Amino acid sequence: SGHESIHDSPLVSATFAQPSGITSLNGVLYVADSETSAVRKIDPRDNRVKRLVGRGLFEFGDVDARGDSVRLQHPLGVEAATEGNDPFVLIADSYNNKIKRLDPSTREVSTLFGSGEHGLVDGSGEDAEFWEPGGLSLAGRQLFIADTNNHAIRVADLDTGNVRTLKIEGL
Repeated sequence: SGHESIHDSPLVSATFAQPSGITSLNGVLYVADSETSAVRKIDPRDNRVKRLVGRGLFEFGDVDARGDSVRLQHPLGVEAATEGNDPFVLIADSYNNKIKRLDPSTREVSTLFGSGEHGLVDGSGEDAEFWEPGGLSLAGRQLFIADTNNHAIRVADLDTGNVRTLKIEGL
């Protein structure tokens, strides 16, 4: 609609607040709605926008949970994929310095990577540190992460749970 909020409704009257990252899976779009600290689902076949997690402009935090209890803070990137037949959405929970996983059917969110502290630390799972991760791109089981304030590309292996910094050679 062009208004800033988090109202679910048919496509032409839904509201967003700084939609940033977008990804698709099986004809469904998933959007990081940054200012509402939310992840939204757009299904053009149903002509609807639906909030998966997030509550509003002033409800944010760092809570892994299910449904309305989940709290993110300014997610910027999303990447959808499947494991077997089960879809999932990876979230760059930017201001919490974490990468999280969302199950769109149960609305459950859990931290995969990041301690929550800002830094540049490679390591396993929640021992790794990021500083405002933004964009995400999945290639096979390797998740490439634009680690904004570290000016680095990080690579998280979904199978081993390890995070490393991509070395980029100069010209």
